[in-house]
Amino acid sequence: MPRKSAFEYALKLLGYRAKTEKELRLKLVEKKYQPEEIEVVLVKLAKIGLIDDQKFAVNYVRDKLSISRRGPRRIYIELIQRGVAKEIADQATRTINKEDELEVAQTLLNTRIRQWNKLDPLAKKRRAVGLLSRRGFSPQTIHQLIFNRAEE
Repeated sequence: MPRKSAFEYALKLLGYRAKTEKELRLKLVEKKYQPEEIEVVLVKLAKIGLIDDQKFAVNYVRDKLSISRRGPRRIYIELIQRGVAKEIADQATRTINKEDELEVAQTLLNTRIRQWNKLDPLAKKRRAVGLLSRRGFSPQTIHQLIFNRAEE
């Protein structure tokens, strides 16, 4: 069976899920395609709109915030790791407004707080702070949620 062209392989990869230019480049290099061929394919894909780091970042932020319940800091780091430029990642994560961040953090906390019923209040607070900070929520959001819970 003849080897697929770099363009066909890239289309196959993009059929699974959207990828950044860096991710696609790495996959093509892994498959040992020629650097010149990789560049041509990436330019062609960008020209037809199949790879666009800006769109990728916006969609990634939306999905990770609503589905995975991650905070802006963690989303930013994940975008950088996926090869999105820092400016694009920063711009995309700034679209998250504080109300949405607070709502997502509250939902996450509500799902976990039931599991911590038998713990003393200090242990609950420690776990909540740890969970929210690992998920990338801002210290202001964490403080606001924990402080409001303490008053209830």
